Amino acid sequence: MLKFSKKAMNAIPKLFSYRNDVDIFTEDKTADKEFYKSLFANLFKGKLKINDVTPLGCKKNVYDHYDARTPKELKGKYYIVDGDLDLITKSNRAEEKNLIVLDSYCIENYLIDEKGIVELTYLSKGSDDIDKVKKAINFDKWLSYNKSCLCCLFHHLAFLKCLGGGKKLKNANDFLKTDKKQVMLDSTKVDVYRDEIKNEILTILQNEYGSKAQQQYEKEIEEIKKRWEVNEENLLKIVSGKSYLLPLLQFRINYCIGKGKGLIPKSSLKLFLAKNSQLDRLRFLTKRIK
Repeated sequence: MLKFSKKAMNAIPKLFSYRNDVDIFTEDKTADKEFYKSLFANLFKGKLKINDVTPLGCKKNVYDHYDARTPKELKGKYYIVDGDLDLITKSNRAEEKNLIVLDSYCIENYLIDEKGIVELTYLSKGSDDIDKVKKAINFDKWLSYNKSCLCCLFHHLAFLKCLGGGKKLKNANDFLKTDKKQVMLDSTKVDVYRDEIKNEILTILQNEYGSKAQQQYEKEIEEIKKRWEVNEENLLKIVSGKSYLLPLLQFRINYCIGKGKGLIPKSSLKLFLAKNSQLDRLRFLTKRIK
């Protein structure tokens, strides 16, 4: 894989200036370019030309690239970073005119949209009418089933990160079960993982609060839960769309179309939803990027 110097990365947007009205810098990888192209085409409906984005790899790289620009150099340039766990603890950097912090865990969260999901399932099934497909997907029930254990898991992950602890984030594939030929999230497995994180939190708190660690834990976790209640809206905001919601959606669609063990590739799923979802929760970008 080719690697480019910072100087070369700075020059890339200039190469594509004739293809873009503005320059967009994101996290993610080069492989996500087509996804972003489709996403912005759907979002701006031809009002703004964005055929290329510059992926910088990680959040820190985006911040560093942004901080290195002068106000004059920032004209026509926009930097987009994920909310991540810092969204839950309100520890993200403050937004600025050209720096946009997403109000959800990651860009994939905005793809979880009933219209696009039903349309993809309808086309993939190819034999049922749209109303029957919509009933089979049962989008609201699917959200409701996953909300409790996943919201609570991410409450704890954010709490642990805030304390300086943490481990590599597991993904939905680590917590699956098969029920009546449908692969779905096993909430019991998720709760076991959450309790592991809780124990790490308590260990850290005991070093500072001693015998009052449990009391402190209960106080702080309740504050997080009050800010981010367990509901469908917050499920779509604070739980990773990339690591949890999209993989679970793959299995849901797979079950509804009777495809067997084969899954729609995640990259194909992302691209279709980017092109066909309503993206209502992402409309704020049309006001920020001009």
